[in-house]
Amino acid sequence: MNLFPRSKARSLSYAILLASLLCATGSYLEGRPMPEWLVEAGWLNEHLKDRVIVADTRTEQQYMQGHIPGAVWLDISGIGARTSESALPLLHQEMAAKFSILGITGAEQIVFYDESMGTKAPKALWFLTYAGYRWGRVLHGGFGAWQKAGLPVSTEKTVRPTKAFNVNANPAIFASTDYVAKRIRNAATVILDVRGHDEYSGKDMSQHCARSGRIPGAVWLEWTQLLENPLSYRQVADLEKRLKDVGATPEKEILVYCHQGNRASNTYLALQLLGYPRVRNYVGSWHEWATRLDLPLEKDE
Repeated sequence: MNLFPRSKARSLSYAILLASLLCATGSYLEGRPMPEWLVEAGWLNEHLKDRVIVADTRTEQQYMQGHIPGAVWLDISGIGARTSESALPLLHQEMAAKFSILGITGAEQIVFYDESMGTKAPKALWFLTYAGYRWGRVLHGGFGAWQKAGLPVSTEKTVRPTKAFNVNANPAIFASTDYVAKRIRNAATVILDVRGHDEYSGKDMSQHCARSGRIPGAVWLEWTQLLENPLSYRQVADLEKRLKDVGATPEKEILVYCHQGNRASNTYLALQLLGYPRVRNYVGSWHEWATRLDLPLEKDE
């Protein structure tokens, strides 16, 4: 997988594409240095025929009922949430198999979208970024924003020629169970639990996890609190205040978790938009932590 264009001509055309992408994303968090993680519906519509691969992460039924023209259906549900050193090779194999469907050559922007500003597209983006590909983005507001803008919809299935995808893992954005366990109550680290309050408090006694509760010392901020509505993140000042209120400030290392890394990926993206320099997604999350009976937990009384 080539991450950068090889020829001068390709480099120039790619620079033009990136410049237009900056225009598309810069308006959201105006005046702030930020990674270009979001694209708006209007920009995507104008660039569908450029070097852009669009990936629909909704259900196959939703995709078949109508999708962005040229979008490829991508099911990321089969990628496991395992973080142990022994399990990583299989996780990498699963990512390589999934992203090979997109036919990435290394010269494209990859734009993921969900039904709204949900969890699947940010998780797909996180997986792609962890796999070492720099040019992944999320459609701000997802398919809902596309429809709200009155843009064209297709029911024609798109299949791209598959191409082998090589995973070059980026450990700087990845947190394993052992990594998190070593940072419990570390003053320089914030463990951010973005699940529902009953999950955080331990009152949720459903059988989807081996144990209920939270990682000791974790602070709580439900992921939806960073959204203005289903289609949009909150404004910068509001985002910063909500995070500051729970102690998640830019000088800290932030480890985000939920149940299996889905909701955490949405919050991870919000933190990237704000330019937080040290953020890791604990993709194994509570589902994996709870199976480790040697690890501690907390519950509300």
